[in-house]
Amino acid sequence: MPVDHDLAAEYQATIAEVIAFAESCTDQDWQTPCPNEERTVGVVFDHLAVGNGDVVGWIESFLAGQPVRITPEVLHATNADHASKAAGRPRAETIADLKLSSARTAELIGGLSEDQLRITQEFGWAGSRDVAWVAGAAVRHPRMHFQSIRDALGR
Repeated sequence: MPVDHDLAAEYQATIAEVIAFAESCTDQDWQTPCPNEERTVGVVFDHLAVGNGDVVGWIESFLAGQPVRITPEVLHATNADHASKAAGRPRAETIADLKLSSARTAELIGGLSEDQLRITQEFGWAGSRDVAWVAGAAVRHPRMHFQSIRDALGR
């Protein structure tokens, strides 16, 4: 049985702020480089949409009793590949994907039981972690990148 927990509410509040900010961006904002990212604002927002799907996949792996086999090198290469593919992506498409992927992520996190949150598995270089830690990445990840976007745009 799903439980109402702070993690789901925290994710929903964080992602709502990210989406509202993305919707307020102009095409010029979208092309602004994020100094610490080596990517533009638009590519970072697109990265967040993709990251939602990654978190969902990782949680589903844990729930299925499977470890997540990922290395920093693979993650870096995947991010670089994504950046080159997303560079010219229209703002409206990225925002639509961000909304869709965040809805799925919110649904999954909000439906996790306390027992499911405690399921532990190996997560690449991070070692043994539980589902709550993985689900927490859905909050930590957008917060980190959102701050970078805000810094780049000075707001």
